[in-house]
Amino acid sequence: MPLRYEWYPDYAYDFSGITISAGDVIAMSVTSSSSTKGVAVIENITTGKTVTKTITSSSALGGQNAEWIVEDFESNGSLVNFADFGTVLFTNAVAKTSSGTTVGPSGATSIDIKQSNKVLTSVSYPGTDEVEVTYV
Repeated sequence: MPLRYEWYPDYAYDFSGITISAGDVIAMSVTSSSSTKGVAVIENITTGKTVTKTITSSSALGGQNAEWIVEDFESNGSLVNFADFGTVLFTNAVAKTSSGTTVGPSGATSIDIKQSNKVLTSVSYPGTDEVEVTYV
């Protein structure tokens, strides 16, 4: 499965050096050290592999949102077939403000994936710090 990072409005790039398979338990964090620099850490708890990537951009962070995403991607300019991934549960899905306040996904905007007029995903919030995305 491809793992990507993106600092909008730049493109998404592959996050190399780690493999993720169906059923793996993953921990991830993203921390900004300035408006144009941050660090992303991905840990595959199942395999014990951790990768850290320093990310920089000429575009400043807006600091206005956090996202927990399951999405389709393109290869050679076309969307790949969207896989039936079952259910993905994001736990401890929180963001911290510059003042240290913790914010969860409560009140978040949910966007389901729709292709060829068919809705492919459903988003729910089973707990105060959880986001669940299900293939339908």
